[in-house]
Amino acid sequence: MSPYRSEEDFLTPPVSITLEPPAPEPGQAVTLTAELTNTTRITLRGTVLYLSVDGSGQAPFVLGKVAPGKVVTRTWKTRLPDDAEGVVPCIAHALFDVHEDGSDCTRATSSLKLPYRSLASAFDNAGISSDDATATADIDGSRSSLSAQALASVGLTPGASVTYGGTTFTWPDTEPGAKDNVVSSGQTVRLSGTGSRLAFLGTCTWGDGKGSGKVVYADGTEQAFSVEVPDWYWANPAAAVVLPYRNTPSGQDRNPVSLYTFGVELKDKELHSVVLPKVSDGLPSGSPALHIFALTVA
Repeated sequence: MSPYRSEEDFLTPPVSITLEPPAPEPGQAVTLTAELTNTTRITLRGTVLYLSVDGSGQAPFVLGKVAPGKVVTRTWKTRLPDDAEGVVPCIAHALFDVHEDGSDCTRATSSLKLPYRSLASAFDNAGISSDDATATADIDGSRSSLSAQALASVGLTPGASVTYGGTTFTWPDTEPGAKDNVVSSGQTVRLSGTGSRLAFLGTCTWGDGKGSGKVVYADGTEQAFSVEVPDWYWANPAAAVVLPYRNTPSGQDRNPVSLYTFGVELKDKELHSVVLPKVSDGLPSGSPALHIFALTVA
């Protein structure tokens, strides 16, 4: 077999990573399995494989020489922290020499999706700006935002308790420009206790937001639900709150904007969590996105 020549293109051999279980609980043990396949025509030398979960890894696996066509598999079992939540990144990273003067690497990434301990810990978007710093938030992907001053004029100040239609919500206790809402994309949020209704306070950008979620009860049963929340950009008669204007990078846009309440009727059982409606993947500009600022079990 001819040796590797540095002027040749080198197609990096793939490494894959699988996780078990795919949806663990905090504090639970997980197993990472990495598989390195030498798809090249040369022997990989001095090969070392690293596995990590949320930035923490174990001692590297020293694989040494990996011949052409050979598949090498390694597993690592670790325990998630008791306070783990949200998206936990997992990485398999292999380093190897391709000749005496050069090395290369290959990497695979995956993620574990754990429940968030609260809605606030799941906040991933800054949707509120101050009137004197309108560019610090972006609720719609085009740098528009709710005005902190307009919100305050209707009682929605940081941490305020507000009641709409008989349901009491706590407005996010955040400063303008900080993350203050969840872009509803199927995240799981912990719940506790019992109630007759799970209610949300939020709004949609770029059109009406439609999606399905589910309530998970402590006994393991699930209850599917769907939502259809109107767009924010007008004074909707069905709105819980109407603000007189919104902020844009160039200043105030005097068109009114609306916030809404919506929810699902609950069974008389202990709650475990809610899977938020899947309306979008992140914050797309030009496509509907549902923003949830508060939720409550009533």
